[in-house]
Amino acid sequence: MSNEVSVSVRRGVGRITLTRPKALHALNAPMCETILAALERWADDPTVYLVMIDHEADTRGFCAGGDIRMLAESGAGDASEARAFFNVEYRMNAALKTFPKPVLAIMDGVTMGGGVGLSVHGSHRVATERTLFAMPETGIGLFPDVGGGWFLPRLSGELGTWLALTGARLKGSDVAAARVATHYLPSELITNLKKQIDAADFSVGAAEMLNEILRGLTHTVPPGSFEAHGDVIDTCF
Repeated sequence: MSNEVSVSVRRGVGRITLTRPKALHALNAPMCETILAALERWADDPTVYLVMIDHEADTRGFCAGGDIRMLAESGAGDASEARAFFNVEYRMNAALKTFPKPVLAIMDGVTMGGGVGLSVHGSHRVATERTLFAMPETGIGLFPDVGGGWFLPRLSGELGTWLALTGARLKGSDVAAARVATHYLPSELITNLKKQIDAADFSVGAAEMLNEILRGLTHTVPPGSFEAHGDVIDTCF
Protein backbone atom coordinates (compact mmCIF):
# COMPACT_ATOMS: atom_id res chain seq x y z
CA MET A 1 0.00 0.00 0.00
CA SER A 2 1.37 3.41 -0.96
CA ASN A 3 1.72 6.30 1.47
CA GLU A 4 1.56 8.66 -1.53
CA VAL A 5 -2.18 8.21 -1.96
CA SER A 6 -4.82 8.37 0.76
CA VAL A 7 -7.76 5.97 0.55
CA SER A 8 -10.75 6.18 2.89
CA VAL A 9 -14.53 5.92 3.08
CA ARG A 10 -16.66 8.60 4.74
CA ARG A 11 -20.45 8.82 4.67
CA GLY A 12 -20.68 6.38 1.78
CA VAL A 13 -18.09 8.16 -0.37
CA GLY A 14 -14.91 6.34 -1.32
CA ARG A 15 -12.17 8.95 -1.31
CA ILE A 16 -8.93 8.72 -3.25
CA THR A 17 -6.56 11.63 -2.60
CA LEU A 18 -3.15 11.90 -4.26
CA THR A 19 -0.48 12.94 -1.75
CA ARG A 20 2.77 13.22 -3.69
CA PRO A 21 3.07 17.00 -4.05
CA LYS A 22 6.82 17.19 -4.73
CA ALA A 23 6.24 15.26 -7.96
CA LEU A 24 2.97 17.02 -8.86
CA HIS A 25 1.26 13.82 -7.71
CA ALA A 26 2.80 11.80 -10.56
CA LEU A 27 1.74 8.16 -10.43
CA ASN A 28 3.97 5.20 -9.65
CA ALA A 29 3.15 1.50 -9.42
CA PRO A 30 2.44 1.42 -5.65
CA MET A 31 0.00 4.33 -6.01
CA CYS A 32 -1.82 2.60 -8.87
CA GLU A 33 -1.91 -0.67 -6.92
CA THR A 34 -3.47 1.10 -3.93
CA ILE A 35 -6.09 2.81 -6.10
CA LEU A 36 -6.90 -0.38 -8.01
CA ALA A 37 -7.32 -2.37 -4.79
CA ALA A 38 -9.70 0.27 -3.42
CA LEU A 39 -11.79 0.30 -6.60
CA GLU A 40 -12.03 -3.49 -6.57
CA ARG A 41 -13.22 -3.44 -2.94
CA TRP A 42 -15.71 -0.65 -3.44
CA ALA A 43 -17.27 -1.95 -6.66
CA ASP A 44 -19.30 -4.53 -4.73
CA ASP A 45 -19.44 -2.78 -1.35
CA PRO A 46 -23.08 -1.80 -0.71
CA THR A 47 -21.99 0.88 1.78
CA VAL A 48 -19.98 2.80 -0.85
CA TYR A 49 -22.21 4.80 -3.20
CA LEU A 50 -19.72 6.86 -5.19
CA VAL A 51 -16.00 7.59 -5.49
CA MET A 52 -14.26 10.98 -5.40
CA ILE A 53 -10.71 11.46 -6.71
CA ASP A 54 -8.73 14.60 -5.90
CA HIS A 55 -5.30 15.75 -4.74
CA GLU A 56 -4.00 16.95 -1.39
CA ALA A 57 -5.38 20.36 -0.41
CA ASP A 58 -3.13 23.41 -0.77
CA THR A 59 -0.76 21.64 -3.16
CA ARG A 60 -0.38 21.94 -6.91
CA GLY A 61 -2.25 19.26 -8.75
CA PHE A 62 -4.16 17.34 -10.02
CA CYS A 63 -1.77 14.73 -11.44
CA ALA A 64 1.15 15.33 -13.80
CA GLY A 65 1.03 11.79 -15.21
CA GLY A 66 3.34 8.84 -14.76
CA ASP A 67 6.71 9.00 -13.06
CA ILE A 68 8.81 9.85 -16.13
CA ARG A 69 12.12 9.68 -14.27
CA MET A 70 11.39 6.15 -13.11
CA LEU A 71 10.31 5.12 -16.60
CA ALA A 72 13.46 6.55 -18.18
CA GLU A 73 15.76 4.91 -15.65
CA SER A 74 13.93 1.60 -15.95
CA GLY A 75 14.02 1.77 -19.74
CA ALA A 76 17.77 2.20 -19.64
CA GLY A 77 17.97 -1.14 -17.82
CA ASP A 78 15.79 -4.21 -18.13
CA ALA A 79 12.55 -2.14 -18.09
CA SER A 80 10.95 -4.49 -15.55
CA GLU A 81 9.85 -1.62 -13.31
CA ALA A 82 8.33 0.23 -16.26
CA ARG A 83 6.46 -2.88 -17.41
CA ALA A 84 5.10 -3.42 -13.89
CA PHE A 85 3.93 0.19 -13.76
CA PHE A 86 2.10 0.10 -17.09
CA ASN A 87 0.54 -3.25 -16.20
CA VAL A 88 -1.09 -1.96 -13.03
CA GLU A 89 -1.82 1.51 -14.42
CA TYR A 90 -3.80 0.16 -17.36
CA ARG A 91 -5.73 -2.22 -15.09
CA MET A 92 -6.56 0.78 -12.89
CA ASN A 93 -7.78 2.69 -15.97
CA ALA A 94 -9.99 -0.25 -16.96
CA ALA A 95 -11.40 -0.49 -13.43
CA LEU A 96 -12.33 3.20 -13.54
CA LYS A 97 -13.94 2.89 -16.98
CA THR A 98 -16.06 -0.09 -15.91
CA PHE A 99 -16.76 1.05 -12.34
CA PRO A 100 -20.46 0.47 -11.63
CA LYS A 101 -20.98 3.60 -9.49
CA PRO A 102 -20.49 7.34 -10.04
CA VAL A 103 -16.88 8.52 -10.04
CA LEU A 104 -16.17 12.22 -9.47
CA ALA A 105 -12.72 13.45 -10.55
CA ILE A 106 -11.73 16.98 -9.50
CA MET A 107 -9.21 18.07 -12.14
CA ASP A 108 -8.11 21.23 -10.34
CA GLY A 109 -4.64 21.74 -11.78
CA VAL A 110 -2.23 19.92 -14.08
CA THR A 111 -3.99 16.89 -15.58
CA MET A 112 -1.69 15.17 -18.02
CA GLY A 113 -1.03 11.64 -19.27
CA GLY A 114 -1.63 9.31 -16.35
CA GLY A 115 -3.64 12.06 -14.64
CA VAL A 116 -5.98 12.05 -17.63
CA GLY A 117 -6.35 8.29 -17.27
CA LEU A 118 -7.23 8.78 -13.61
CA SER A 119 -9.96 11.31 -14.38
CA VAL A 120 -11.37 11.07 -17.89
CA HIS A 121 -13.04 7.69 -17.34
CA GLY A 122 -15.10 9.02 -14.43
CA SER A 123 -18.79 9.75 -14.85
CA HIS A 124 -18.40 13.28 -13.40
CA ARG A 125 -15.33 15.34 -14.28
CA VAL A 126 -14.85 18.84 -12.88
CA ALA A 127 -12.50 21.36 -14.49
CA THR A 128 -11.51 24.74 -13.03
CA GLU A 129 -9.60 27.73 -14.38
CA ARG A 130 -6.46 26.03 -13.04
CA THR A 131 -6.93 22.85 -15.07
CA LEU A 132 -4.20 22.21 -17.64
CA PHE A 133 -4.95 19.14 -19.75
CA ALA A 134 -2.65 17.38 -22.21
CA MET A 135 -1.75 14.00 -23.65
CA PRO A 136 1.98 14.67 -24.19
CA GLU A 137 3.07 11.06 -24.76
CA THR A 138 4.06 11.55 -28.40
CA GLY A 139 6.70 14.03 -27.23
CA ILE A 140 8.59 11.19 -25.54
CA GLY A 141 8.07 8.67 -28.32
CA LEU A 142 5.07 6.92 -26.80
CA PHE A 143 1.42 6.92 -27.88
CA PRO A 144 -1.64 8.45 -26.18
CA ASP A 145 -2.29 5.63 -23.74
CA VAL A 146 -4.46 5.32 -20.58
CA GLY A 147 -7.53 4.88 -22.81
CA GLY A 148 -6.65 7.66 -25.25
CA GLY A 149 -7.56 5.41 -28.16
CA TRP A 150 -11.11 5.38 -26.78
CA PHE A 151 -11.86 8.90 -25.59
CA LEU A 152 -9.84 11.04 -28.03
CA PRO A 153 -11.74 9.89 -31.18
CA ARG A 154 -14.98 10.73 -29.39
CA LEU A 155 -14.18 14.42 -29.03
CA SER A 156 -15.74 16.77 -31.58
CA GLY A 157 -14.32 16.90 -35.08
CA GLU A 158 -10.59 16.23 -35.28
CA LEU A 159 -9.87 17.70 -31.86
CA GLY A 160 -8.74 14.32 -30.53
CA THR A 161 -6.37 13.78 -33.46
CA TRP A 162 -4.86 17.23 -32.89
CA LEU A 163 -4.36 16.55 -29.18
CA ALA A 164 -2.90 13.12 -29.82
CA LEU A 165 -0.39 14.17 -32.47
CA THR A 166 0.73 17.49 -31.02
CA GLY A 167 0.41 17.07 -27.26
CA ALA A 168 -1.33 20.48 -27.26
CA ARG A 169 -2.45 21.79 -23.89
CA LEU A 170 -5.99 22.79 -23.05
CA LYS A 171 -6.73 25.21 -20.23
CA GLY A 172 -9.77 24.91 -17.98
CA SER A 173 -12.31 26.59 -20.24
CA ASP A 174 -11.01 24.58 -23.21
CA VAL A 175 -11.30 21.34 -21.24
CA ALA A 176 -14.93 22.06 -20.48
CA ALA A 177 -15.77 23.37 -23.96
CA ALA A 178 -14.24 20.23 -25.48
CA ARG A 179 -16.40 18.14 -23.10
CA VAL A 180 -13.36 16.44 -21.64
CA ALA A 181 -14.86 17.73 -18.39
CA THR A 182 -18.55 17.41 -17.64
CA HIS A 183 -18.67 20.45 -15.34
CA TYR A 184 -16.79 23.73 -14.86
CA LEU A 185 -16.36 25.43 -11.49
CA PRO A 186 -14.17 28.30 -10.30
CA SER A 187 -11.49 26.77 -8.09
CA GLU A 188 -12.70 28.85 -5.15
CA LEU A 189 -15.86 26.69 -5.08
CA ILE A 190 -14.07 23.33 -4.77
CA THR A 191 -14.07 23.56 -0.97
CA ASN A 192 -17.81 24.25 -1.06
CA LEU A 193 -18.31 21.25 -3.36
CA LYS A 194 -16.49 18.96 -0.95
CA LYS A 195 -18.46 20.29 2.02
CA GLN A 196 -21.74 19.56 0.24
CA ILE A 197 -20.53 16.07 -0.61
CA ASP A 198 -19.58 15.54 3.04
CA ALA A 199 -23.09 16.53 4.13
CA ALA A 200 -25.09 14.69 1.46
CA ASP A 201 -26.89 11.37 1.76
CA PHE A 202 -25.95 9.28 -1.28
CA SER A 203 -27.63 6.09 -0.13
CA VAL A 204 -30.48 6.56 -2.63
CA GLY A 205 -29.80 7.90 -6.11
CA ALA A 206 -26.10 8.76 -5.77
CA ALA A 207 -25.75 9.98 -9.35
CA GLU A 208 -28.84 12.18 -9.09
CA MET A 209 -27.69 13.66 -5.78
CA LEU A 210 -24.24 14.41 -7.20
CA ASN A 211 -25.81 15.97 -10.30
CA GLU A 212 -27.95 18.20 -8.09
CA ILE A 213 -24.94 19.39 -6.09
CA LEU A 214 -22.94 20.13 -9.22
CA ARG A 215 -25.85 21.94 -10.90
CA GLY A 216 -26.00 24.31 -7.96
CA LEU A 217 -22.33 25.21 -8.32
CA THR A 218 -21.55 24.91 -12.03
CA HIS A 219 -20.73 28.13 -13.87
CA THR A 220 -21.12 29.00 -17.53
CA VAL A 221 -18.11 27.77 -19.44
CA PRO A 222 -15.92 30.64 -20.73
CA PRO A 223 -15.23 30.47 -24.48
CA GLY A 224 -12.57 27.91 -25.34
CA SER A 225 -9.52 29.33 -27.09
CA PHE A 226 -9.34 26.42 -29.55
CA GLU A 227 -12.93 26.86 -30.73
CA ALA A 228 -12.05 29.75 -33.05
CA HIS A 229 -9.63 27.41 -34.81
CA GLY A 230 -11.95 24.40 -35.02
CA ASP A 231 -12.29 24.55 -38.82
CA VAL A 232 -8.51 24.72 -39.25
CA ILE A 233 -7.99 21.80 -36.87
CA ASP A 234 -10.60 19.72 -38.71
CA THR A 235 -9.03 20.53 -42.09
CA CYS A 236 -5.42 19.90 -41.11
CA PHE A 237 -5.95 16.81 -38.98
